[in-house]
Amino acid sequence: MGFTKHLCEKTLFEKKKQFTNFINELKPILPEKYDEQIILYLVKKYYPFEWRILCEQYDEYSKADKKLVRFGKKRRYNMQRPEKVILQLPVVRDLFTNGVREKHKKQFIPASYEKKLRDFEVKRNKMIQARQARIDQALIKAQQMGPVFLDKLMGCYDRKNATLKDRVYILAELKKYYCPKVVNFFKKIAHKELNFQLREEAVRHLLAFGHYARLRKQKYMQVHTSNKKRKKRLKKEYAKERFSIQAIPNELEYRIQNNLRDQKFKHFDYFISHSYKDHEQVQKLIVYLNHNDKNVYCDWISDSDYLKRHLVCDATLEVIEKRLEQSQAVMFVQSDNSCISPWVKYELNYCTALKKTIYVICKEDIINDSMFFKALEDDWYIDPDYKNLKFKLM
Repeated sequence: MGFTKHLCEKTLFEKKKQFTNFINELKPILPEKYDEQIILYLVKKYYPFEWRILCEQYDEYSKADKKLVRFGKKRRYNMQRPEKVILQLPVVRDLFTNGVREKHKKQFIPASYEKKLRDFEVKRNKMIQARQARIDQALIKAQQMGPVFLDKLMGCYDRKNATLKDRVYILAELKKYYCPKVVNFFKKIAHKELNFQLREEAVRHLLAFGHYARLRKQKYMQVHTSNKKRKKRLKKEYAKERFSIQAIPNELEYRIQNNLRDQKFKHFDYFISHSYKDHEQVQKLIVYLNHNDKNVYCDWISDSDYLKRHLVCDATLEVIEKRLEQSQAVMFVQSDNSCISPWVKYELNYCTALKKTIYVICKEDIINDSMFFKALEDDWYIDPDYKNLKFKLM
């Protein structure tokens, strides 16, 4: 606990130093009359990601204090609310002294202020947009919703008999979804996981989405078990173990066919049958469906770590067939590209053989924000000998 207290103080010191620099940058664009609320407004507006991280840091240590109180212990961290942290910085308190206020008022020139504000906004907005673009890029690789089976995956991760290999696979699956429960789970891993590889993966994942995370050193990690043999094995072996997923279709096929932990709970509302050439519209459709709490299967999102275009083989087709079986229905994105795709034709025929519903939405409707789809009535794709299409797919 001594280390975590020290880490909290060290992190807060770094944040105070960081926000002191931010306040100094904001001084030239302060209006003629300012108060505490204006200071906070400017900080939140021009340093939104840094502000969010400070808030998350406060939430994390506040929860830790509440947990200590629940177990009859004293609060240890007593971290101040983010607003108070900012307003009690010496550089901020100095702004509210009479001398500084009067000096600012005398030197304030409206025309000069407007120019400084415009220049500052251009500079900051460029930096904010660049960081948001990196977060958006990370979001493209994850669905923004949380299907029920994620709870089962998290439960499997926490089992005592779960191996490092099991946990690596489970984390890989959890990374494909972005929602509060997944974020909180990764924060727990980043804070408590004894294995360095898993802890590092969790921290990197959180940072990619702009969340607060800090990689703790191995020597400060605690092993919570009274079994001496288990404790020794965990510290000497498990903590240092490493495992890399074999990112090929055959590996995923094996895990699916053997109903392994990271695959057996999966279920999708829609299988997106489409041409990759329409990926921008498909991404837009996925966002819409996710916002309506629908979990979808899209190969270059859901299985991107295994299915590569340059590695297409029989195993690829086996995976696609299994994902169709795991899906409640198919969503066909109709376009000039998809109508001539042998993969799409095979998927639609296989779905028909499974007697599942096929819905259709036109690419143009997605472009025009008209998310209207209906059951596919046209049977242009039907091929009685569709199984022979697989030879054209390889």
